[in-house]
Amino acid sequence: MLKRWWDTAWRKALGVLLLSLPLAGGAASQAPVRLVVGELPPFAMEGGERGPGSLVEITQELAQRLGLSAPVEFYPWQRALKMTEGMSRVVVVPLTRTPEREPRYSWLTRLYRQDFVFVSRHGTLDLRNVESLKSRRIAILRGSPHKEVLAAEHFTAVFECATVRECMRMVQTGLADATYGGEVIHRSAANLAGASVSDFDYSAPFRSGEIWLAGSLDFSAADIAQWQAAMNAMRHDGSCARILRKYGLPLDTCK
Repeated sequence: MLKRWWDTAWRKALGVLLLSLPLAGGAASQAPVRLVVGELPPFAMEGGERGPGSLVEITQELAQRLGLSAPVEFYPWQRALKMTEGMSRVVVVPLTRTPEREPRYSWLTRLYRQDFVFVSRHGTLDLRNVESLKSRRIAILRGSPHKEVLAAEHFTAVFECATVRECMRMVQTGLADATYGGEVIHRSAANLAGASVSDFDYSAPFRSGEIWLAGSLDFSAADIAQWQAAMNAMRHDGSCARILRKYGLPLDTCK
C-alpha cells in the first residue's frame, strides 16, 4: 500500500518537474538578444511621447512571449545595421527586405508593409511626372536601399542624409528638390518638426516593401519559426492591431 502511494507521488512530482523544463527545440531561443534600432519615427523613436515606436513595441512583446528580455538600444542607422555583422544574437528593426540584403541577415518575421513616395515642398514640383524628377536633387536616408532603386531607374542626382528629419529639412530649405522613402516615416518626421500637412506634397506610391525584424546570421531555423509563430499569435489575438492603433497607423499589416 505504502509502495503504491510512493510510486504515485513520485510520478506526479516527476511530471511537474518535466513540465517546468523548456522544450529542447526552444532552448536556443532562451539565449539573450540585443535589440538595436535606428531612429525612424513612428516605428522607432528615442524618447517618444507615446513610447519607443510601434515596431519596437511589437518586437519587445514578441521577445517577451519567447521568454526573452529585449531592452532597446538606439544607434545611428548605419551603425545599427553593422552591429549584426560579427556579433551574435543581435536583432535590428525596422529593416526593409530586399534581394541585396537577403544573404546578410536572418529574417525573423514580417512586421509591416509600407509605401515609398517622393516628398517635395508644397507647389514646387509635379510629383506625378516621375520622368521630370529623374534629374532633380533627391535626398535619401543613408544606409537605405533607395540609392540602388533610384539608380536603376536612371535618377542622376541622388545623395544621402543621416536621418529622415535631415532629409526633410533639406527639402524645406531648398537644398534638395525632393526626398524619397517611406510615406509614414516622412509624414511622422514632418509632424515632429512642427510642419503642417500643407507644407509638403506627397506622390503616389512609387514602390512598396515589407519591413522585417532581422537578425544576425547565427539564428537557427528553429529560432525563426518561434519568432514567426509569436508574430502570428499577435496578429490573431489583436495585440499587433492594438500597438499600431496606439501610433495611429493602418492596421492592414496585422491581418
